[in-house]
Amino acid sequence: MKQFLLISVLLSSTLAGTSAAQAATTQVPATNIDKPGATTGQPTAQNTGTASPLPYNSASNLPAAGTDDRQKSVAALQNTLTELQALQLQTKQAHWNVSGTLWYTLHELLQDHYEGVSKYADMVAERMLGVGASSDGRAITIVAASRLPEFPGGFVDDAQVIQFFTYQYETVGQRIHQRIGDVEKVDPSSANMLQEVETNIEKYQWQMRAFLQNTPKDPNSGFDLNNGKAVPLRGK
Repeated sequence: MKQFLLISVLLSSTLAGTSAAQAATTQVPATNIDKPGATTGQPTAQNTGTASPLPYNSASNLPAAGTDDRQKSVAALQNTLTELQALQLQTKQAHWNVSGTLWYTLHELLQDHYEGVSKYADMVAERMLGVGASSDGRAITIVAASRLPEFPGGFVDDAQVIQFFTYQYETVGQRIHQRIGDVEKVDPSSANMLQEVETNIEKYQWQMRAFLQNTPKDPNSGFDLNNGKAVPLRGK
């Protein structure tokens, strides 16, 4: 009988303790980050004045909607996207149809350029989404708005391909450089991205120009690619 009573007392105590623990865990403790906690002698967010209900990292400062700043940013990005898409089409067309002594070298190089330009076109389009605008990559927009010379149809001689893209990359690079100046104060993030695009377009231009560019060891004129005639390039 005494043993039975002892077991009953222990069981009642256990159940009471379990109920109290469950009640405690179902209550969300009240918190207030602006209320100082126990002083430990160590710097805290409260005693250093840095407490905040939000994470310390925050979204980039984008141009405000409906302002001239936003319009400048969207215009710079959209125009760059259109030109990059035009280059996508042109580098692939040339990749397929280049002919002549350097056909294979240019065939491979133009594929690299196509892939690089495609990557940057996608990056520019996604930046437009970040700014808060839709991008326009339709064929009709590329044709109407790129304002770039069209690449010729059919087989194209290697010297002509080199000359065409040397000028084409130069033109696009100069336009992007101008846009960087237009938006660097109102949208520095977009300006930094455009600088990366410009840097790579300049690299592609140099890779084309190098086929015909003079060096101290090689008075190159491209005559061996152009039926014994020099291939004209500005600045040579």
